[in-house]
Amino acid sequence: MENLRYFVIEYKNYLEDYLLKGGNDDVLFEAYQKLLNLLDESSAQAANLLDIHNRVLKDVLNIRQDNDVVQWIYIKRATEFLAQILIATDALLLSLKEEVERDVLTGLYNRLAINGILSKLWSDGHMTDTPLTVAMLDLDNFKEVNDRYGHVVGDELLKEVSYIIKKSLREEDVAIRYGGEEFVIILPKTDSSGAKIPLERIRKRIEDETFTDAGIKTTVSIGVSVYPDDRPLNMEELIKYADAALYEAKTRGKNRIHFYKQLDG
Repeated sequence: MENLRYFVIEYKNYLEDYLLKGGNDDVLFEAYQKLLNLLDESSAQAANLLDIHNRVLKDVLNIRQDNDVVQWIYIKRATEFLAQILIATDALLLSLKEEVERDVLTGLYNRLAINGILSKLWSDGHMTDTPLTVAMLDLDNFKEVNDRYGHVVGDELLKEVSYIIKKSLREEDVAIRYGGEEFVIILPKTDSSGAKIPLERIRKRIEDETFTDAGIKTTVSIGVSVYPDDRPLNMEELIKYADAALYEAKTRGKNRIHFYKQLDG
């Protein structure tokens, strides 16, 4: 609350300065630096800023009611000031959102990001009538690594595996740490035959690699579902089918790729 009160005071000072100095860019730049440091995610919402702006502007203009023409010039400048502050805060909120949706350990997207990313790609696939592949990957016997070497080494293993996953994909593909030792890979505009290539590349590279200073060998099991081949009704089913295929890959001996459409076979 105290921070918000201080923000309002500073906003008023900078706005008044900006109006009286004819829209000086130096004032605006200084306002960026000072005001954004005072904002948190909740108070940076556009509706809150607009409310603050309107309240403050009335205070500023009340001291200059003698000339309507000058007043309109001030209003025009005030609108420019607000527009620039909103652009800056929008960028701030996007950066905060990006931080929240990134896994600290691996640098990949985390589970919080999956709905936003997948819903857009699902919608794009429907609109353009193009395939969409979702793969779920799980490191085999990861618990044994943690039990034997400790969680520090286990974390290092996850980081190194994440690097292989990321480097094995195209720029438009998305890698997500879904939780623990489980990952989700989203391959836009990719059918089952196209998906086999990067997924097998990942599986083989992990199988061949020796990880961490402890010299750990590991493998990965992968379950895959494809739109429209598997006829999912929504993106939740697409994930559910990939998870079912992953379970089957584990059941059949691990270190393999299994497609959902193979479950009937």
